[in-house]
Amino acid sequence: MDAATRTLTDFGLTVKESKVYREILRHDVTSPYELARTTKIPRTTVYEIIMSLSLRCLIELERSDGLSKQQTRVKARNPSVLRSILWRRRDEMWKLESDLLGILPELKGDFHKAEANADFRFFPGIEGAREVYFGAEADGSDVPQIGWDYQTPMDAFGRQPIVRDVQEAIRVKMKLTHKPRELIPNQPWSRHVMTYEYGVNPLYIKATEYRYVNDPHWDLKQRITVKGNTIRIMCIEENETWGLIIRSQSFTKSLESLFNLMWVSAVPVTEEVVRSWGENQLLKADKRK
Repeated sequence: MDAATRTLTDFGLTVKESKVYREILRHDVTSPYELARTTKIPRTTVYEIIMSLSLRCLIELERSDGLSKQQTRVKARNPSVLRSILWRRRDEMWKLESDLLGILPELKGDFHKAEANADFRFFPGIEGAREVYFGAEADGSDVPQIGWDYQTPMDAFGRQPIVRDVQEAIRVKMKLTHKPRELIPNQPWSRHVMTYEYGVNPLYIKATEYRYVNDPHWDLKQRITVKGNTIRIMCIEENETWGLIIRSQSFTKSLESLFNLMWVSAVPVTEEVVRSWGENQLLKADKRK
């Protein structure tokens, strides 16, 4: 299919209509008989095609006596009419879009039923934060997971539960095909947690792919994880403690796009980076006991 035929079919003509139309353009005046002979398209089909082209205002038809099809004279209009038709269609489409905007609320009211297609569950207090936090760590499904982590303080839920949870999470994550990816702020607290956990178990930075955002304006106060269509948000900030679980495909996509935007400019947390932050003094004190 050449460029002209392809464009004409995009315009709305069939391949046979394009062929007949282009043949008509080559003559001042022609007839259905001549068109059938030169295009090798059956005459009955040619009659249907020239009627269609006429209705589209691409050609003009004249009959000497108004009775005999064989005496029909076929003449092309200036091909510039194609552009005029296209502009007219544009005007019609703008009007149609305006009309659609007027009825879309009614149509969407029929489409969006009363049933919930997203789920938001709020868990108040420290127990709510605990449920959301440990629920995320216990999920061992091999589905890509992303998140923002401000490094949960050990005293939030008790030191031993968090230590056990971190070590179990490392064991589970090391078996996954898709290692979780997390963004952390480059601040003293994050560096403290990373050096402590790395000192306890070097696999900490292998079980999860960490990158840090080197911008002092980014001050993260919640832990946010996204896995599948589920978003878990946990907050333990001074007197504000709560957890939130959201199941929403559209919100998930928004957070994924935001995460990927930040990820490409963030700095990978490697063993060399963690070692450059120095020895963790809390871990050092623990080892003296």
